[in-house]
Amino acid sequence: MKRLLNLILMLVVAISTSAQSTFTSTLKAKAKKGATVYGVVECDGKPMAGVAVSDGYNVVLTNKKGQYAMNSQKKNGNIFITIPSGYEALTVGDDVVPQFWAALTQEPTTAERHDFALKAVNNDRHVIVALADIHIANHHNDLSSFRDIFLPGLREEIEQYKKAGIPVYSLCLGDSSHEIYWYDYLYDIGDFRKTLAQIKYPTPLFNTMGNHDNDGATPHGENTDFEATAKYRKAFGPTYYSFNIGKIHYIMLDNIHYINKPGGKKAKGIVGSRNYSYDISPEQLSWLEKDLALVTDKTTPIVIGVHSPIYRYKNGMNGKININLDEQSGKALTALLQPFSTVHILSGHAHRNRVTFGKDDTTQPEIANIIDHNIVAVSGSLWYASAFGGPMLGSLGEPAGCKIFNIDNKSIEWYFKPSQFSAQEQFRCFDMNAVKEYFAKNGEVKVFLDHFPKRTNYAEWESENSVMIHVWDWAPDWKIKVTEEGKELKVVRKKAENPQMIVALDIPNTLWRIKFDKKNNKRKLHPHMFHVVTSAPNTTIEVTVTDSFGKEYHQTMVRPKPFSANMK
Repeated sequence: MKRLLNLILMLVVAISTSAQSTFTSTLKAKAKKGATVYGVVECDGKPMAGVAVSDGYNVVLTNKKGQYAMNSQKKNGNIFITIPSGYEALTVGDDVVPQFWAALTQEPTTAERHDFALKAVNNDRHVIVALADIHIANHHNDLSSFRDIFLPGLREEIEQYKKAGIPVYSLCLGDSSHEIYWYDYLYDIGDFRKTLAQIKYPTPLFNTMGNHDNDGATPHGENTDFEATAKYRKAFGPTYYSFNIGKIHYIMLDNIHYINKPGGKKAKGIVGSRNYSYDISPEQLSWLEKDLALVTDKTTPIVIGVHSPIYRYKNGMNGKININLDEQSGKALTALLQPFSTVHILSGHAHRNRVTFGKDDTTQPEIANIIDHNIVAVSGSLWYASAFGGPMLGSLGEPAGCKIFNIDNKSIEWYFKPSQFSAQEQFRCFDMNAVKEYFAKNGEVKVFLDHFPKRTNYAEWESENSVMIHVWDWAPDWKIKVTEEGKELKVVRKKAENPQMIVALDIPNTLWRIKFDKKNNKRKLHPHMFHVVTSAPNTTIEVTVTDSFGKEYHQTMVRPKPFSANMK
């Protein structure tokens, strides 16, 4: 009987999240001549005027009766509203996807009605949880790790804001699933939405797609990029759209062009190499121009969610900035954003933390208003580290986690929330004497370096009595201070490999799995590494790191400090 009830519950969740629910208003609406989509936007039964409605090509505004009508070709298969400031779109039951969109189900020439309901909320003060690269694939315990390792700490973080009456929302920045496993492990992007409902994810969630959210069963051809989004659009609706929360205008874009040429790694159901390029399609840019034209106050902060970072330092340090799009769409996007005083780009894809300030590149004054936040993966390194029994680490050794944005009117502040630690912890200190000894004596390290001799052999570390400090979300305007018995030490920033990453992630991922891929023979240098030399091996040092907003994070490091895969 219990199994039957569980099955019924799963079916109810599956049905409720398989496509966006529809709302029918009692207010009157009429299709104007030539309109193929029409409807009403209301709040508590009252019409909402001036709400933007779009099919991804056209943008129209509701009239004083809350009505809209559009001659849509229905190319994208959905219609959506731009949620106005001071309102939220409804959610149903445990489903966390706001009902700001509806699927278009009739023939292109047939008029169909779609209504939308809003509720009023004071959200000038709000919080955004930015998530990236969750990579649920229904293998090596990723579902349970997401639920039992990542989510409890996030719930605790969110609860403090909810208790203070502050609304919290989430932006999911793509690669929620992993297309190469869709057909082997029977879990695709639609199942991810069901998972969010089943685990009762604690906030409304706005999603955008990543390269791994495309359907790898789509053959390579002229329309692959669009056709590969079919399952995503069924589950999450439009691949690009906008909404307002408080005084902030949010935009979600798809900057992955899925190609899927023949070849590549073989997997059940996959028909190509799953390759892609970085661009923003002309259709998106045309829609974006219309969308931004409605934001008449150019001091309105613009926050854009994409999968792949767009603006990033050329060498990982501050200075020259590359625009990570094809030239045409890169220039077009920059031009559209230039009139606004403040623009934040939120991205994932690289599985690492990196904040890029456009103002640092004085050769490109047109991007001085832009800050690009590249955010480490929720999955760390595809959940492998936790599956191996180690800490959840990103691709360069920082902890898995997410980023929290505190918004008060037009003021935006942020901090990194590690999955397995408090947000008060923002860095890790390595006693390099202990690291050197571990690398010299550990048998697995010796085997690993025999296979991958170009990786860093910390047994040969030259500096005696030194400390390496990894600041996980370092930005150019942060500060670091290290003292030993009251004396300030010289701190040198220099790229280096995270030694914990080598022993906790790279060794299990190669030696334990008997996989000796040549790509692992390249050093994984992190630009957020800081080095100090102390006077003796057993002195205590004090480390203080100050973030962009003057908040200090402090750690007393008692030495000698042991080194291991699971060290804290």
